[in-house]
Amino acid sequence: VSDLLIRIACRRTELVSEGIIRTKIPTRARELPDAPLPVGWEWHRFGELTFNRDGDRIPVRSSDRENQPKNYDYYGASGVIDQVENYIFDQPLLLIGEDGANLINRATPIAFIAEGKYWVNNHAHVVDAISREMLEYLRVYFASISLEPYITGMAQPKMNQAQMNSIPIALPPLAEQHRIVSKVDELMGLCDRLEAVQGERRGVRVRLNRSSLDRLTSSSTARGSGLSAAWQRVCDHFEVLYDTPETLPDLRQTILQLAVQGKLVKQDPNDEPAEKLLENLTARRKELIADGDLKNSTTVPLTDDDIDPTVSDHWHWSRLNELVEVMNSGWSPACEPNPTNDESEWGVLKTTSVQSFAFWEHEHKRLPDSLDPRPEAEAKPGDLLITRAGPQNRVGISCLIREVRPRLMISDKIIRFHLIEPFMYDEFVALCLNAGVSQEHIEKAKSGMAASQMNISQSKFRMTPIPIPPLSEQKRIVSKVTHLLSQVTRLESTLTRREATRTQLLTAAIHGIFSGD
Repeated sequence: VSDLLIRIACRRTELVSEGIIRTKIPTRARELPDAPLPVGWEWHRFGELTFNRDGDRIPVRSSDRENQPKNYDYYGASGVIDQVENYIFDQPLLLIGEDGANLINRATPIAFIAEGKYWVNNHAHVVDAISREMLEYLRVYFASISLEPYITGMAQPKMNQAQMNSIPIALPPLAEQHRIVSKVDELMGLCDRLEAVQGERRGVRVRLNRSSLDRLTSSSTARGSGLSAAWQRVCDHFEVLYDTPETLPDLRQTILQLAVQGKLVKQDPNDEPAEKLLENLTARRKELIADGDLKNSTTVPLTDDDIDPTVSDHWHWSRLNELVEVMNSGWSPACEPNPTNDESEWGVLKTTSVQSFAFWEHEHKRLPDSLDPRPEAEAKPGDLLITRAGPQNRVGISCLIREVRPRLMISDKIIRFHLIEPFMYDEFVALCLNAGVSQEHIEKAKSGMAASQMNISQSKFRMTPIPIPPLSEQKRIVSKVTHLLSQVTRLESTLTRREATRTQLLTAAIHGIFSGD
């Protein structure tokens, strides 16, 4: 290392005399670590080992780049972001991100080698060294350490030149640097190949999983030979199809889908027919309208697109509007971000409190003491909820509140409704809204300028088609779904523990490899 440091000092003198770099190295005063190093290694600051070329960077506005010929790569903090007409650099150099969230989340490499002819803007530090081997070693070194102690700013993370220059580097001899980089690249290549193999296996598993489940949901009858064969295929290959936690969301959704198609439980000829149920419900609705307890509204006839042809023939269909007695939404004041465990304090439910067929009361924000609560918006057992605004994947999710602590209010991003009793089972309607053609209608009814902020209006939500089996069958379906989903949850816990054990074993094996055990 002493010979290497002499070479670095000589090269620095040359670059300063040529006016390529500055004499003074900006740095922060930091103590070098006292951690022991292998024989022949030494601790030095990054700025003492490298030659900074930040002064040669030139940013080019995007509007100016639009009209330029695309001849050379244009680098930013995380790599190539465009191409420009000319170039600044014509040699291998180490580029290190100067600012941006990537300094924290490491979505892309922080340090990388740029080669050929290229241009660099002012969002990446430009660093030269005594050799290409040393640049590669520093690239690997930056990938191995946390940069958070050298970053300023929370909203806009930044690592300025002085902070970067103060980073302590464990410096081995140059030849050993080369061996280290070669070994790292070899091991990373093995990791990439392993990841590719695992990715292919996951892809095959996902395709087999979805194919098997699609056969279940596309079967035309609840008792046909096609459904039985599809069930048998899933059972025969269950341990292959569902051996990791990420394979289970499709299974959960298929259970819901089969439920709303009438394929989970047997039909009982002794049940009161769905046709009779619908007649009684319609009669009750007319009474409520006549008494002024329900507003009369025009009913849009159902079309073939609103009905699932694979659903049992003895079921009937209706618009949600014909089943609902009360529908409203709540209030969204500016709240404190954390929930409150004190049931004497008020809170406002977040949209994440509404999960598919499940209610999470802990997902709420505390109402500030300076605001008066609105008791009329308080969530109550028996409320049916559906999310109406938010990110695309959070809109149109429904659940029933079975139990809830007092003083939690409904947000105005959540629709609350009650059914005309006693003709439909609340939990069955919540189930329908999360699967099948009901869910498809809700998905099509969403609107918004971006996937990050979508919504669905009450009027469109009211037009959702709902399948209507006999009331007794509705209850049997919900009971079956609840049982199956609990089984899936237990399986998920088992698989998660197994994955954790695998990780621990892998960690121990790697530790053994590198410690020489």
